[in-house]
Order: sequence, then C-alpha cells, then structure tokens
Amino acid sequence: MKHFDCPIIGRRPAQEFICSGGMIAIVQMTDQDAAREALFFGDATARVKREWWYHKPSRLWFLFQRDTATDVVHSIELATRVSTDDGV
Repeated sequence: MKHFDCPIIGRRPAQEFICSGGMIAIVQMTDQDAAREALFFGDATARVKREWWYHKPSRLWFLFQRDTATDVVHSIELATRVSTDDGV
C-alpha cells in the first residue's frame, strides 16, 4: 500500500487523497486559447509538477510537488488561502 509522508497530518495511505490536477498560472498566459486548453486538458508532459490534492478525512487541501514520471512526491505543503486586493 502506498503512503504519503505529510508534515501536517503524518504518514497517511494514498487512498485517503484525491488528486485534483496541476496548478496552472493562467495569469502568465497571454493567449486565451492556450490558457483555456491548459485549464481543460492540462499538461501531459512527464516532469515534476505542483498539484492540488484533497485529503478526505481531514477535509484539507495540499500542494504536492510530484514527479509524474516516477510518481515520487518531493514535497507536501498545506494549501493556504491567498488574500487579494479586494479582501477576499
């Protein structure tokens, strides 16, 4: 059974997590068609990526840095809310 060593909630079985996909920096994309394609289809290139993962029992979101070619997790951090200029 595969486990993730999380610095926040400890060693947890992979079955407790759901991968929600890679992080996309749309603000860096000037071509709207390219941004839309990245949003819906993602980037299938095998490499180290930052991904959103949800832990079902704790209801916490995490950011994983994971090598999609080898499935090795390099880091896990708690996803935090980012404030914006309008206070949201």
